[in-house]
Amino acid sequence: MARTPLTIVESSKAGTALPAGTAADVANGNSVASDGKSVIVIATNANVSTPRNVTITPTATVDGLAAATRTVALPANTAKVLGPYELANYSDTLQISGDNADVKFQVIRVPGI
Repeated sequence: MARTPLTIVESSKAGTALPAGTAADVANGNSVASDGKSVIVIATNANVSTPRNVTITPTATVDGLAAATRTVALPANTAKVLGPYELANYSDTLQISGDNADVKFQVIRVPGI
């Protein structure tokens, strides 16, 4: 099945309300439109006792072989800022997955970068 796209919020000098996080689509994964420099992802583990993981899948190959996925550990009840992810390795559609619906994603684009 197709990955579930995540909504991007643009930051502004006047301030932008950060929307509630979107739960990871564990079955299909998620995707984010990316320009490789101005998009960051906030990944939050909403579980208060169990650590979770986020996986970012590169699309680049090395000598015809797929590059290894990047796994980011999310300790219980924490958030991490991820990115940006360059186009040469991750393409203009970032493939990101959480291992449980406890993982919530928020995506921010910083204009002008």
